[in-house]
Amino acid sequence: MFLRKLFNSENKLTWVLIDLIIVIIGVYCAFLIQSYAESEKNLKERDRVVSALKYELEYFRFQMTQISGGMTGYSAQLTEVLEKGSYGNFSDFRFIEPQYDYQTIQYALSLQNSEIIDFELYNVLQSLFVEIKKIEHVERLLTETSRRYKTLPSNVSKETTEYKLTWTENYDNFDRFVTLIADRGGISSRIASASEGALPLINKRLGAQKSRAIERELISKNMGVAENEKEAVFLVKKFFPDFSEEEIRELYRQANSPEIKTPGDSIEGN
Repeated sequence: MFLRKLFNSENKLTWVLIDLIIVIIGVYCAFLIQSYAESEKNLKERDRVVSALKYELEYFRFQMTQISGGMTGYSAQLTEVLEKGSYGNFSDFRFIEPQYDYQTIQYALSLQNSEIIDFELYNVLQSLFVEIKKIEHVERLLTETSRRYKTLPSNVSKETTEYKLTWTENYDNFDRFVTLIADRGGISSRIASASEGALPLINKRLGAQKSRAIERELISKNMGVAENEKEAVFLVKKFFPDFSEEEIRELYRQANSPEIKTPGDSIEGN
């Protein structure tokens, strides 16, 4: 080697050690560079996954709270009809899959890298995923039960065997339908709670500034569900209590301000 010629040393052992040290230093430097690159890759992937999880969990927290409230009231109405020994028309209740967007949750659960999804977050997401699969199953059963409804012709006498059999079949299926509606309400409530429980873990990983930015974007995009500014304040304060009334009103006005069109925005032909 160049160093041997330069110093003209006859001590081979010394040069063997020097060669070995140079090799070790080279390998160690390569290891550090690779570790740094891998760490940067993990950080970017972690930020991407956690940000996407924030969007999905906020979506489930809002949507499932609404579904839970709706199903609770609907279940009470149906139960009242059932207890009177009657049934309603449940033939138009159906779900077309996929109903829910949870690709990021699935992806996060499949990751083997604990630096991105640690054990604590994995457990919370796994519990949420199970509940999502449950509600999908219940909705399939609701669709199947709804399809079993049979219309009774008005010209068929109530005393006929055909009428009695059809009526009994409809009543039994209505009973099952009411139970499934209650199940959907309970599961949606658990999904909302699981999402809300997971969000502090997500927000901690994102940091306050990025969490806030995502929340502002979500609020702006969903201002359309509010009929007026007052309702917007009520809804946002319910789900994002940290936002001030002034911030919410400003976001509402921005979301509902008329767009300023340029000549190129026109959809009419020349």
